[in-house]
Amino acid sequence: MAQKVDKKASLTDTPPDGGWGWMVVLGAALINMVNQALFSVFGLIFGETLKDMAGGHATGITLVMAVSVCVTNFSGLLVGPMMKRGISVRTITIFGVLCVGSGMIFSSFASSIWHIVISYGIFTGMGLGLVASSTFLAISEYFTTRKSTAVGLSMAGTSTGQMIMPIFVGLLLKNFEFSGTTLILGCISCCGTLGALLFKPMFCCKKTTDQNVENGKYDLNSNTDLNEFENKEKSAKDESQTLLEKDAKPIIQESNGTNANGPVQIVSSESVGQQRSSCIKKIIQTWDLHLLKDFRFVHMSLGLGLAYVSSISFSTFFPMFLQDEVKFDMWQTTTCMTILSAFDIAGRMTISEICRRLKLGNRSQFMLGALLLAVCRSVLVSLTTYKMALFMSAVVGYVRAVTVINQNLVISEYIPKNELPSAVGLNMFVKGFFVMAVGEPLGMLKDAFDYDTCIHLLDIILICIVVFWSIEILIYKRRKTNEASSSSEA
Repeated sequence: MAQKVDKKASLTDTPPDGGWGWMVVLGAALINMVNQALFSVFGLIFGETLKDMAGGHATGITLVMAVSVCVTNFSGLLVGPMMKRGISVRTITIFGVLCVGSGMIFSSFASSIWHIVISYGIFTGMGLGLVASSTFLAISEYFTTRKSTAVGLSMAGTSTGQMIMPIFVGLLLKNFEFSGTTLILGCISCCGTLGALLFKPMFCCKKTTDQNVENGKYDLNSNTDLNEFENKEKSAKDESQTLLEKDAKPIIQESNGTNANGPVQIVSSESVGQQRSSCIKKIIQTWDLHLLKDFRFVHMSLGLGLAYVSSISFSTFFPMFLQDEVKFDMWQTTTCMTILSAFDIAGRMTISEICRRLKLGNRSQFMLGALLLAVCRSVLVSLTTYKMALFMSAVVGYVRAVTVINQNLVISEYIPKNELPSAVGLNMFVKGFFVMAVGEPLGMLKDAFDYDTCIHLLDIILICIVVFWSIEILIYKRRKTNEASSSSEA
C-alpha cells in the first residue's frame, strides 16, 4: 500500500515534459498573440488621439506609455501572493486577459488623457503583467528539459501578433477610427480566455487516492499546499495568544468603573513586539523577500533588467534611425522591421531546441545571445545600403530571440519551483525600476547625440552584463573548488 502512494505522489510531482503541455503552449501562444502584441502597436493606436488631447504635444504619449510599462512590470509582484492564497495559474491568466480587454474597451470611451491613463495604463498594463508571469509559470509546470523550447514556441505567438497587428490596426483605424478600433481590439483580447482554458491542471485527469488531493488541499496548477499559509497564520495566532496568557508581563490600567467593556484592560508590550515581528515575517514570506539576500539572484535580476531596457529601447530607436539617419522611406522601414520580426519568430521556434541539443544552460544561452546581439546591432547601424540592412535585420531578429526567450528561464534555472512565482515577480519589478530610472537619461542622450550612438551604448550595456556575469560565475566556481578541496583534506 505504501508503494502505491509513493508512486502516485511521484506522478503528481514530476512534470511530464510534454503531453498536454503542448496544448498549454498553444494556449499561451494564442494569449500572447492577441494580448502581448498590443504593446508593439501602442503608438499606432493611441498616437494621434493622445496628441490631439494634449494640443499637439507628445506628453500624453510618454505619460501613458510610462504608466503602462511600470504597472506591467510591478504587477508581477502580485502573482506569487495570489498563488500562495490558492488562486490557480489559470484563474490568474483569465483575470489578466480580462483586464487587458476591459482596459482597451474602456479606452474606446475616453475623452481625455487621464481616461486613457486609467484604462490602458493601469487596467491593460496590469493585465499584461499578470499574463506575462502566469503563462510562463503554466508552461513551467509541464516541462523540464524542453522548457526553453516550449517557452520559445509560446512567445512566437507574440512575434506573430506583432507582424499581423500593424496591418490589422491600420485597417481598423481607416474604417472605424479610434473608438471602434479600441473596442474591437478589446473584444479580440478577451478571446485569450480560450487559450487560458487550455491550462489544464497537470494531474487533473490522473486517478489518485491521495486524500489531500481529493480534499483540494493542493492547487492543481502549482502543486502547492493551499493550507500551508492558513496553518502558518493559525500558528502565529496561537503563539501570540500563548505569549499573552503565559509569558507576557501585563500592564494593568484601572478604570473608574464607567467603562462598559470592563474595569480592567490588559496590554502586553511583548505581544505588541511579537505582532510587529509577525507582520514583517508575513510580508517576507508572502513575497519571498529572503531571495534578496542571495547575491547571485540579485546579480541575475539586475542584468536581466538592464537587458530588458536595452531591448525595448532598441525597438523604439530602430525605426527612427532608419527614417531619420539612413533616410529610408516608410516602405523600406516597415520591410526591415517585418523581416526582423519574421526571423524573430523563426528564432523563437528553433533556436531553443538547437541550444538544448548543444547542452547549453539557459544562462549560457542568454550570455551568448546577448554578446552576438550586441555585435550584430552595432554592425546593423553601421550599414547604409538597403540590402545589407535587410540581411542584418534578419540576423538581429534571429539572435534577439535567444535573449527574449531566456529572460525568465535564467531565473527558473536557479530558483526552486516553490519560490519561482515570487522570483519572477521580483525580476519584473527590477525591470520596471530600470525602465523608470534609465528611460529618461536615454532620452536626454538621444537629444544630445544621434540614434546610432544611443544604439551603440545599448550594445555596450549588453557586453557589460556578459562580462560581470562571467566574473561572477568564475568566482563561484573557484570558491566551490576551494571548498571541495578543503573538505577532502579534512
